[in-house]
Amino acid sequence: MKRKSEKILAVFIIFAIVIFSNITNASTVYNRDLSYYPSYLLLGNWVNISFLVITGIPIPNATLNGFENSNTSIKNIYYGSFGILPYEIQFNIFPAYYSALNLNNTITIEGKNGQIEILSPQGMNSILMLIFPNKKIISSIYIPSNYSINIYSNEAIVNNNPSIYIFFNGTYKLINSNSQKILQVSYSNNGYLEFSINDSKFYSPSYLISYNLNQVNNWLYKSSKVKNTQISNKLVSDYYLSLLLIKDDQNPVTGEFAASPSPIYLYNWLRDSSFAAIALQESGHINSAYKFWIWESNSTQIKDGLWYTRYNFYNGQPDTNFGIPELDSIGLFEIGVYEYFQITHNYSFLTSILPSLNKTLTYEINEIDRNEFHLLPEDLSVWESNLAYNFWTQSIDDIGLYDSSLIYQYLGINNSLIKVAASELNESIMKYFWNGKYFYPSLIPSVIYENNTKIVTLVPSYSNFDSSTILPIDLGFIDPSSQIAYSDVNQEIAHLTVLGGLSRFTNDNYHYSQYLYDSSSPNSPWDITTLFLSYYYELIGNISGSISLLNWVNTHSQNGLLPEAVDPNYGNPLPTTSPLTWSAAMYVITINNLPSNNSNKIDTVITWVILIVLLIIISYAMEKRSVLKK
Repeated sequence: MKRKSEKILAVFIIFAIVIFSNITNASTVYNRDLSYYPSYLLLGNWVNISFLVITGIPIPNATLNGFENSNTSIKNIYYGSFGILPYEIQFNIFPAYYSALNLNNTITIEGKNGQIEILSPQGMNSILMLIFPNKKIISSIYIPSNYSINIYSNEAIVNNNPSIYIFFNGTYKLINSNSQKILQVSYSNNGYLEFSINDSKFYSPSYLISYNLNQVNNWLYKSSKVKNTQISNKLVSDYYLSLLLIKDDQNPVTGEFAASPSPIYLYNWLRDSSFAAIALQESGHINSAYKFWIWESNSTQIKDGLWYTRYNFYNGQPDTNFGIPELDSIGLFEIGVYEYFQITHNYSFLTSILPSLNKTLTYEINEIDRNEFHLLPEDLSVWESNLAYNFWTQSIDDIGLYDSSLIYQYLGINNSLIKVAASELNESIMKYFWNGKYFYPSLIPSVIYENNTKIVTLVPSYSNFDSSTILPIDLGFIDPSSQIAYSDVNQEIAHLTVLGGLSRFTNDNYHYSQYLYDSSSPNSPWDITTLFLSYYYELIGNISGSISLLNWVNTHSQNGLLPEAVDPNYGNPLPTTSPLTWSAAMYVITINNLPSNNSNKIDTVITWVILIVLLIIISYAMEKRSVLKK
């Protein structure tokens, strides 16, 4: 019996070793070249339609990472108040080996059977798919079985609310089953498939391509121009591409932003969304930012002044099961709305968000006043991994309090209580978090006894260095040129530099052996943290250092789209959470804050000529290859 137990134990140990080996070495067995292309993207008409595009680029070790690799498809077709419609469109080109978001806001996908281009012109209720087969491509449109369909030679009508009109020029076949109907359209030659919602009019592919190009070009033209001419045209191009990604990742109705098109991040994290809104308003897209701030000011809260951590991207409802509240969303709201006002001088906007602002300030003032350390409560903060008093949260909220006091001043409201709270919080942060060399990232209470007296003090919750201390410095918590700032940032650089970028903190196992498994080792450098440092370099006048880091994130991107993190050994983007909206937002913010180097109007004209030429080339290539007649 003992020997049998030993055998069972030995088998179990071997099995455990194999499993552990598979987990910790998960990223060593996949084609890393594919990770330079996004597996998921969002697209929409920016008015009332949004949809998820699964490109067909395989996710490594999909099951282990919580994914299911599949054919190229369009899912989550969201149509305003109707929510997500019960349709799905698939194409048999899996596996794909190329995907990209283009500067004319189209998606290109290439796979074993050919190429597909996808677009949704601004303000129109159409999704246009251009199909270029090198072998037969079959599109399959999945429709609920209880919906009636009328099919004509090159048009199908789904009779429901809303009505769906499908235009095509391939060979069709309707498959009926108990659970669903499948309209299959086959293409041996170049063709189109147009999925139109509540609009029975057919628009030729050439018209939709041209209209889409004009609308996207007009939107990009409204963007703030890049002031610094030292950066390459590639970085400028990716600035506009990042703006498109942020806009595509915004719910066109509610104004929320998805943290990423990746299904595991397809939620509205208030932190990430705040930076997305800030990036848009700094780039001149005021209405897009306005939509988010108004949504947030009216969104459901846990209690007055305290938001949930994340919300449903499609309906704005809170995710009540997700974790502990993260209090940095309070400060980011205050920072964001103050900056919005500074840009627009829109007093009616301040009046609109004032009730919500009053609640956040009341919450902060009361919590700081009742806390024995004059800090805000413990939270999970930016990395969602450590329940403690976190430097990130405390300093972000301190900046928010200061900005809120200025809002009150503009509105002629007494701001003395806000100033007192901001001052107390600032003093407490410097007292407890600064250790003479760097800021502790987080602190926890500890009880000690002196002379038989119980004393509660704060001690570091872990000894790790943490790059999250850099961005609050960038945002003005302390003078970026001060000796304190210089010391802290250089400590983070010395301990967290990996492969030329900056990791989050020491001994970071996320993406390696904690939750996700697409990295070859711990301590992946992240784009946002690397951009925190790039932003800091701008503020202290190290422009070449800032641009060098901008080039770094560009080099490790997915065709110009920025991931969350990069493999620390191989340098490829980690695909499970890419592209990341916050990465794009930080890139835009950093580019926008590069100081001008006295460029003249000719430089601006040249930049726009290059961008317009690129857009025309892309559009011409699409139009030339498409089928222009019904």
